[in-house]
Amino acid sequence: MLTVVASRVGVHLDQVEDLQVAASSIFVPLQIKDLAKKPFHAIVRNTNLGPVTLTRIQHTPATVLRRPRLITSTDPDLVKVTLHRRGQLIVSQDDKQSVVRPGDLIAYETSRPYQLIGNDRCDLVVIGLSRLMLGPGADLITRRTVTAIPSDRGTRSLIAGFLSDLLDTTDEVPAHAGIRLADALASLIMTVFADTTAERVDARTELTDRIIVYALANLGDPTLSVESVARRHGVSARHVHKLLQRRGMTFAAWLKRERLHRIRRDLIDPAYAHRTTAAIAARWGIFDPDHLGRAFKAEFGHTAANIRRSRLH
Repeated sequence: MLTVVASRVGVHLDQVEDLQVAASSIFVPLQIKDLAKKPFHAIVRNTNLGPVTLTRIQHTPATVLRRPRLITSTDPDLVKVTLHRRGQLIVSQDDKQSVVRPGDLIAYETSRPYQLIGNDRCDLVVIGLSRLMLGPGADLITRRTVTAIPSDRGTRSLIAGFLSDLLDTTDEVPAHAGIRLADALASLIMTVFADTTAERVDARTELTDRIIVYALANLGDPTLSVESVARRHGVSARHVHKLLQRRGMTFAAWLKRERLHRIRRDLIDPAYAHRTTAAIAARWGIFDPDHLGRAFKAEFGHTAANIRRSRLH
């Protein structure tokens, strides 16, 4: 079986079946059809940043299909975000279709059928993000699936350069640093999609998405609270509570959980071995050691000290 390992050097493939095997092993089972009138060729570069898969694929004309019969309950539940660099791509999922041009970003989900038609020679970077990692941010992105987003201005313009740099350097990045880069990439993607109006989404959902992205970007601010978020978005604290309750969570509980998971990540990171637990917790806005101990025990079943000593996962 063909396996594409993480490498700055691309793997050259001369059979469409080999690209199908490679893409299926990297992401989820796919069917790929050759549309070229001349010999097929593809180059695949793949790397992993913790829970994020980053893959550059260059190929002659081809169609990629995620058929219903290929979808199983054991497949990874991924949100795929593609940065198109060359050629034209037609992306279809559910009842939506978009034409994607160089410089565009587009998202689609692996849990449902989709189709990508590339009638030209294509060059694209595919980011595979797990729903589990994204948390509430997954819905923020998936409400905007199959919507071509130009990446030539504002925050969006940062992502193309960031991805190019990542592809050139990730095979030299230590594992713990890769996890941080994955977080940074996911945050940047969520910010880009939050700035894009979703189809068939009401104003409350749009505002909730913006609140979540803002809070995630400011987790280390000890003054972050439902009141500060409300002021930032020009609404009442009561309104923020109601918006989050529609997602089945309270702001305080969600904020605490996000902070705890980042503290835990830093505690098991060798790069932070010289820092005290209190200093790491303070970096994420938690200053009470007793509160931290109780919260860790409730969330992870272990104290912060135990997690740090044994690097429990």
